[in-house]
Amino acid sequence: MLKYDTIKALDDDFLMRTYRRQAALFVQGAGCSLWDNRGNEYLDFLAGIAVCSLGHCHPALVAAITRQAQQLIHTSNLLMTAPQAQLARKLTQISGMDRAFFTTCGATANETAVKLAKKHGNQKRPDGDYEIVVLHRSFHGRTLGVLSATGQRKYQRQFAPLVPGFRHIEANDLAGLREAVGHKTAAIYLEPIQGEGGVHPMTTEFLAEARALATEHGALLILDEVQTGIGRTGTWFAFQQHGIVPDVLVAAKGLGGGVPIGACLARGKAADLFEPGDHGSTFGGSPISCAAALAVIDTIEHQDLLENAKRVGAYLMEGLRALGAPVGAVRGAGLLVGAELEQPIARDIVATCFEKRLIINATDENTLRFVPPLIVREEHVDRCLGILAEALGVPAPTMAATIHVRRPTPLHDVLAMDDIHPTEAEEILAHAAYLKERRRLAPAVIQPIEGRTVALVFEKPSLRTRVSFESAIRELGGHAIHLGKSDIGMGTREAIKDVSENLARWCSAIVARLYWQKDLVAMAEYADVPVINALTEMEHPCQALADMMTVREVFGEEKVAITYVGDGNNVARSLAKLATGLGYPFTICGPENFRLEPIEGMKQTDDLEEGLSGAKVVYTDVWVSMGDEHEQEHRMKIFGEFQVDQRVMEMADPDAIFLHCLPARRGFEVTDEVIDGKQSRVNDQAENRLHAQKALLMRVLGLGA
Repeated sequence: MLKYDTIKALDDDFLMRTYRRQAALFVQGAGCSLWDNRGNEYLDFLAGIAVCSLGHCHPALVAAITRQAQQLIHTSNLLMTAPQAQLARKLTQISGMDRAFFTTCGATANETAVKLAKKHGNQKRPDGDYEIVVLHRSFHGRTLGVLSATGQRKYQRQFAPLVPGFRHIEANDLAGLREAVGHKTAAIYLEPIQGEGGVHPMTTEFLAEARALATEHGALLILDEVQTGIGRTGTWFAFQQHGIVPDVLVAAKGLGGGVPIGACLARGKAADLFEPGDHGSTFGGSPISCAAALAVIDTIEHQDLLENAKRVGAYLMEGLRALGAPVGAVRGAGLLVGAELEQPIARDIVATCFEKRLIINATDENTLRFVPPLIVREEHVDRCLGILAEALGVPAPTMAATIHVRRPTPLHDVLAMDDIHPTEAEEILAHAAYLKERRRLAPAVIQPIEGRTVALVFEKPSLRTRVSFESAIRELGGHAIHLGKSDIGMGTREAIKDVSENLARWCSAIVARLYWQKDLVAMAEYADVPVINALTEMEHPCQALADMMTVREVFGEEKVAITYVGDGNNVARSLAKLATGLGYPFTICGPENFRLEPIEGMKQTDDLEEGLSGAKVVYTDVWVSMGDEHEQEHRMKIFGEFQVDQRVMEMADPDAIFLHCLPARRGFEVTDEVIDGKQSRVNDQAENRLHAQKALLMRVLGLGA
């Protein structure tokens, strides 16, 4: 085990003495927690100073970094790579900018912005429109150029002479701003919220005036969103809350989620100022850093972390105010929050909180700063406030009146469609659609179940179920083990109890395709890990999810009428439950003796014209399934009139699509003309098994939407 004293001695002897470190050696992180070498857990509300936007070691980020490192790490910017171009497109889409330049950190991204301003000023007037208006208490980085722009003398004193040309004014001082901006101004350079300066937000009026003055005098409006960008304040960038658009935008910190990267974005004329040779970066925009940033942005979108930042940030600010004295003003937006104390004890409080295993920091003697990961939840805030209250010597606030909106409880066993609530089904379908689109955006596909093993217990063989599940597990980063009937002999050579208990010791989940629902229920009873129904004689929930995903791809959110023609079997049962639960009209059209038990919202009829009238989805399945061969002759006679041919399709809506739970017995329940026709979506349906099952697996393993 690593020893604190050993590493502390190395740190003291071989590193320049630029940091005042806390007295602990950190060796591991996950989510909002860090662990030291002694196994102590710390709640992290600093997140690497607003860097670890997804928390520590988020599976999406780890997988993206791992995969990219296996493919390509570095080339230099003399060669083109896909992740950089893909990230540039994504950043311009979410920011409204036109072009990007990538760097290694916020300081170098800000240096890029300053160089743009200088070149712009020289083009305005060769004799020197080079002034850049900046703010007192600002912080733009520690390289010499942006250190000169920074409005805090404590960072500058030892490094004079500074770079000339920066004119400092007070934040939110409209008169001072108007006086400072003139024909010599190349740029107005602001942080929407001064993070290092004590979490001081700019007013909308001040930012709007800066925008207007920059336009009037032909200057650039530069916004430094190193700390406020990439969802920190509840929108992608803080400026989006003020109804203005900058000419140049700087991002870093949370963009890489912990991997070093910075970006300078520009629009309009500013986007075309640089020419080859004007600027460069050896490591800026490396494939590995851009792959990481793509995973960060994708995860923020997919997990709705912008909304989470707004909601939990508001909860944190409410809780800080509820502490009362010595907490005074509480400022910020989203998950960038500052609490001003009435006495100059902020650094002492930070130290006390650290002793109590809470990590925060102080921007000065009076201001505490809170910048937790964007994945933080209300229960983390409750814990933070409890520790802080103890450090301040005040009662912890009572937040019971606030409703906690938490991530949904993970599913466990999915043995039938009833095990998935309609709300959960909606989330799984949305997640599946996301995963399908995300699969096209290689190389940064998310692998959230890295290293997990899933057992596929298949009494009944199936091409589509096996391949789609094996592909889903592999693409999610896990490992699938297929066990056929001859491998187990369940219920004959081995008891279900023994099989289930042993598999649960080795595997994270069991996917079972069995003859009998009773055996599936028994397996779930004895297995401690989740069990997923991949088909029994009673239910086929995975197929139903893929079916509904296909319907939504064609018809969007319209609640179209679905008619199932033929046998009221396991497929019909699961689809009927899912469709009616989501508000879709559902009809089964088939022989009276082969109908389902009543399901609320479902109709059943043996009249084809009645059942198909207005239907936009026509669905059928085999009449004689595996295990029913002894009934083939009898079933063929009974179901003959319910064969789906072109005549039957014409009874439905003209825009109707055809679905089938493959494999099909062509010429029995469906004709070649229909299954191969333009209305058929059976191959889309089969493909969507992969994505629906990926979403379901993630949800069952506690990693879903």
